[in-house]
Amino acid sequence: MIIAGALISIPMLIVVIFYTKWIGKKIYQIPNDHGGFDRMDYKAEYIKSMEDLDKMIGQKDLPPLLPSVAPIVVPILLILVNTVLDFAGISNDVISLVGSPIVALGIGTLLAIYGLVWKRPNAEVLKYMDDAIKTTGIIMLITGAGGSLGQIIKDSGIGNALGEIVTQTPLPAVLIPFIIAALMRIALGSATVAITTAANLSAPLLAVLNVSPLLMAVSCCVGAISFSYFNDSGFWVFNGMFGLTEMKDQLRCKTAVSMIMSVVGIVELLICSMFM
Repeated sequence: MIIAGALISIPMLIVVIFYTKWIGKKIYQIPNDHGGFDRMDYKAEYIKSMEDLDKMIGQKDLPPLLPSVAPIVVPILLILVNTVLDFAGISNDVISLVGSPIVALGIGTLLAIYGLVWKRPNAEVLKYMDDAIKTTGIIMLITGAGGSLGQIIKDSGIGNALGEIVTQTPLPAVLIPFIIAALMRIALGSATVAITTAANLSAPLLAVLNVSPLLMAVSCCVGAISFSYFNDSGFWVFNGMFGLTEMKDQLRCKTAVSMIMSVVGIVELLICSMFM
């Protein structure tokens, strides 16, 4: 699933890069000394090197590369090693402990605290942690709610009814999870809820349709990124970080990028379904 997701995202990335380069010249903003952005006409000579960019942002006292990436890379490597050994049938108590997701992420947290902010005052570090807990708490609630909603819809029998309808229509089966996820994303705004709901609804279809489970799972993910707008919390985080205050600019950036990626994803799903 990870490999398939990575491969299918490559064409999305390539296509969307051309769009972002174009829109970046239309909506060109430079960080100012007050923490905001100044809208200017695009000129290639504004930023000539990373040193110039560093001076403009005003953040010269940045941590080294290794402590910066260690909190992310180390947990991923620990989980990966544990998964590979488990798949190969090799048992190791130490690896099983440090490679479990909760312990691995805990190690990553410790690396972030003692590798990035160990020189900061304790009160400031605790504030960072409080902010992180607030963010992850919302994600956990959304994930749980999405799973519950999907299970309720599944138990209601909609999945079986939908399966019967799909078998009688010319619509490619691989697009059913995409459509469900896209509709849920538009209605609720959460990609997580869209994925979990689409997965729960699509699971019964695998028994009556000759479709790759892997493609169906990827289709849920592609549909969930299809439409990011006002009811999506990530929409506001993105626009806030880049100082986009006008609705037209917000839609041209965050929403348009998500739509382009989903369209490319549809083409990829249809092509892959011919061979899988």
